Amino acid sequence: MIIPVIIYILFLIVYIVFALFAVYHVRRFGFIGDATRYVTIIFVILSLAIIIFTAFYIFSVGWDQSFDFSIFGF
Repeated sequence: MIIPVIIYILFLIVYIVFALFAVYHVRRFGFIGDATRYVTIIFVILSLAIIIFTAFYIFSVGWDQSFDFSIFGF
């Protein structure tokens, strides 16, 4: 069951690309002032925290266990 880990890594790559794109646009075209700087820092810190916590959870689960679909009637 390595599929959830692969899906997570692909999602993470896409998220990082979009996050870098968003930070670039905020820095390049955003409002010139202190608020832009603070919002960007908060966004990066929260994104990193969420990525770290979810990575710890995803990689701590034993994905080699099988799942019994018979409980769903299959």
